[in-house]
Amino acid sequence: MLAVLALALSMGNTLGPGLTSAPPPNAAPTYDLTNFPLVKSYNLGVISLSQSGTEVDTMPIALTGAIALPPGNAPIPWVVVLHGRHAGCHFQPEATSQWPCAPEPRFDLGFAYLAQALAEAGYGVIIPNLNAAFSETYGATADNRNELADQRSGQIIDAHLSRLAQADRGDDPGFGLPLTGRVDLGRLAMVGHSMGGGAAALNALQRLNVDSAASLQAKIADGLGPIAALVLVSPTRSYAIAQRPDVYRLPDVPTAVIAGGCDRDIFDLSSLYYVETARQQPRTSPVVGILLPGANHHYFSAAVAEDDYYRQPNNGPLCDPQRSRDRLSRVAQENFLAQYTTAFLQTVWSTPEDKAIAQVGLAAQQAAPAKMFGQSVLTTLGTPSVQRYTVFHAREAPVATLTDGLSAEFCQALAACGRSPRPYPHFPDLLTLEWNAIPQQLQVPLEQADISNFASLELRLAPDPSWPVPQGQPVFAVVLRDQQGNAARVEILSTVPALRQFEADSTHGHTAPLYPSALRIPLGQFAGVDLAAVTSVELVFDQAAQGRLHLASLEFVGR
Repeated sequence: MLAVLALALSMGNTLGPGLTSAPPPNAAPTYDLTNFPLVKSYNLGVISLSQSGTEVDTMPIALTGAIALPPGNAPIPWVVVLHGRHAGCHFQPEATSQWPCAPEPRFDLGFAYLAQALAEAGYGVIIPNLNAAFSETYGATADNRNELADQRSGQIIDAHLSRLAQADRGDDPGFGLPLTGRVDLGRLAMVGHSMGGGAAALNALQRLNVDSAASLQAKIADGLGPIAALVLVSPTRSYAIAQRPDVYRLPDVPTAVIAGGCDRDIFDLSSLYYVETARQQPRTSPVVGILLPGANHHYFSAAVAEDDYYRQPNNGPLCDPQRSRDRLSRVAQENFLAQYTTAFLQTVWSTPEDKAIAQVGLAAQQAAPAKMFGQSVLTTLGTPSVQRYTVFHAREAPVATLTDGLSAEFCQALAACGRSPRPYPHFPDLLTLEWNAIPQQLQVPLEQADISNFASLELRLAPDPSWPVPQGQPVFAVVLRDQQGNAARVEILSTVPALRQFEADSTHGHTAPLYPSALRIPLGQFAGVDLAAVTSVELVFDQAAQGRLHLASLEFVGR
């Protein structure tokens, strides 16, 4: 995604651990990788990219990037890390871009910290330089640059991995490391930031197009095999969902999508559309959405300058590092991404304990986490389709019955509604529940549903920013009833993550992120009810005298 500020590379600012300030004009930028001893830069020579939809059919590029290899001799899983589109001599929306250009910012080296951490954990890492994909040259214009970025990035990724496969066979094309027999080409994962995240999802989808087992094995041997897992950080392909809903598709592999509440480049939290779209499709693997309220766009990459999001007329209290208890530093964001990615991949390529699964937000049998790796989070989990039983969805509100004092207003996805513009993200559908007297109730009738094989009841909801959630006391209750007339009640306290509210900006209104996140109640808490014959789920509002909640769904999840 376009970085609005000038790069630290062109300003001479300190870029972060291990990266030096900008060199003199027309000199190649230098990078100090001393702090990352397992990370090496490489140059594999020049190739030509094919292009369609423009008068320029080909584009010559040098295959450069960074690689990290842990000690040892055995084949290991590999992680492809993809950086985003940021301004530089190759991409200057307000001026004339150049390619090749100098000094060329090495955004791939902005993830040296992540490569070092993953290599220390036993993974091989390759970080292709994707600047050519995003260059507004060789036929790319403001009108077609996103389409050309899609075409170019896939070819660049595949070219790097094909040469990695070549090196594994003993013919090093220029990595300069002992890679023979070190690459398990059947275990590849991708981590992508910003436009690199969009490129990762797209490339992973394209790699699923195989017509036979023999073809699959050939692709794997060439480094073009399927991707086993994705970690997408503020991912985008810079299309509006209304314009190109297809770009938010995910392959059916374990996926984590991380978004920041102080992300000025993706201010509408549209990265989370990947999660919402995946939840609507049949899946055999989980997808987890993570909102880091105080994270910004740039701090995940050490090669991109600080942004000034908090100085804009929105999210001041949340995002101003001088005022906010939530705003994260660059080091905090880097540490979170390194720790989370390492732990997430361990759940994919090992037999993890329940603690490890819960640590990365994949534990459907446990309450949604309030923190991950020391940072506050809001999460939503899309479990495999066979592990989900949806009993209520906002767009199907007529299946529920409401007491007279409980109003319900439907807010369709991608639409503005109610007393204020639709809160971000503009997805999913929401039902806004409001009451000004108690008791009130929403009841979802069931036909003796057998939920005994599920682990939890999950509500996706968010409090309205205008409602002061009562602190330190129950806010509402969830009740299950069975065929014999037994009932079990679980009170929901204000301390659950889904009911967390952020400071409002008194000057510009309630602009902090409003994200319908998961509130999970393990079914073991509903003691005394026959889980094989449940006849209703009820939300009972008899604690707070008034309130306003946005409800997306009720589901039984996990096995």
